[in-house]
Amino acid sequence: MKWLKTIFQREQPKNKIKFFQLSDLVPWLDERCNGVEFEKSLEDINTRIKEVAESFSRDLNALKMAVPDEATPARLLKVGLAARAEVIKQLESLEKNLVSPKDMDIDTISSYHWTLVKGLERTVTKYNKAHMYMAALFPQEAETLNSDLNRLSHQLVRMEDEIRKKRKEMEEIWYSKELIAEIRIELSGIGDLERRIKKNEERLSELHNFKDRLEFELRDFESSEAGTRAGQLKNILDVKREELKRLDDELENLVFPLTKALTRIVKQGSSERLTLQHRDILELLSKSPSQALDDDTNDAIRELRSNLATLGLKDKKKEKIIAHIDFLIENKPLESLKSRRNKLQNDIQDLEEKFSRSCHEINLFRKDLNKTRKDIKDIETELDQNRKDLISLEEKASSNSAELRERIAKIAGEPVEIELVLGD
Repeated sequence: MKWLKTIFQREQPKNKIKFFQLSDLVPWLDERCNGVEFEKSLEDINTRIKEVAESFSRDLNALKMAVPDEATPARLLKVGLAARAEVIKQLESLEKNLVSPKDMDIDTISSYHWTLVKGLERTVTKYNKAHMYMAALFPQEAETLNSDLNRLSHQLVRMEDEIRKKRKEMEEIWYSKELIAEIRIELSGIGDLERRIKKNEERLSELHNFKDRLEFELRDFESSEAGTRAGQLKNILDVKREELKRLDDELENLVFPLTKALTRIVKQGSSERLTLQHRDILELLSKSPSQALDDDTNDAIRELRSNLATLGLKDKKKEKIIAHIDFLIENKPLESLKSRRNKLQNDIQDLEEKFSRSCHEINLFRKDLNKTRKDIKDIETELDQNRKDLISLEEKASSNSAELRERIAKIAGEPVEIELVLGD
């Protein structure tokens, strides 16, 4: 996996890069997800809120115990005291929610933050309406309580920032774990493909060597006495087969002048206009003369001659056919061809048996050679697909690994390097 060595190379000094192994990332992410760092980031905020709560409680009691100036006009006094009662009611409701939760997980803290924010919004909304009248009677207490609420608001903004960062971190952690799972599958697939490619390359090399050896042994055998004898038999066999073909051509030439008459008599025999004793032989003569030689053709040809008058042939054509039929009957060239053909077929059959026996070993060589060539082609096809799959999987793993590095760097807050090695 040489490609792995260059995926995460960066120019930052090594002392500023945090190093990870792929197998260590999930435990590290789980630790980050457990909220230890989050709790530490909230310690100061919770301490500040606790201080605000203590100050808020004192200032609220001070407001409750405060005595208005005796010189205050009665109407203002009445409105101001009513306003103080309303303010106290709202602030007491807010005060109950200032106790920090024992659990510091993200969901609990988010709920705590949401409760305080909503409580502060309600308090401020109603507090502002009564604040002017209450502050007219108790300006010092109103000022200290305003300061408490401002301090609380500031801490809630800080808490919201930490929650948002934690949520973002948890999102990065989730995506990172998904990427890690994908990369592990991809690395495993890459390893499998590399092993398969290596195995197929070794097998391909063995098959090429085996093919070369078979080709050498085949050439060696073909040049041997047995191989030479087989070659001679094949040459004789080829000559005999060519001679048989010439005989079949000669036979067709002998039958050709009768073609029209044969076609008509077979057709009339099929339509039952004529009753023929040798209909099958006549049909074979018209379609496959060599097969007709297996039977006695003379009687069939005589039957053709006796029915020529019914075939509707022109006189000149009929005369030529009669002359050719007489030639066939008197000189019996078909019988001569049959005899020569039978002898030639027997010779060919005998030669084929001898050639088959002499070529048994050659055929074994060729069978093995053909199978080996097919195996080579199959493995080459598989190798080509394996290499394409490997390139595709390496590109995907490279892309996912680069994305993982960026996400882990965001979580760690510093540049990172990841060693992409599967753990046990």
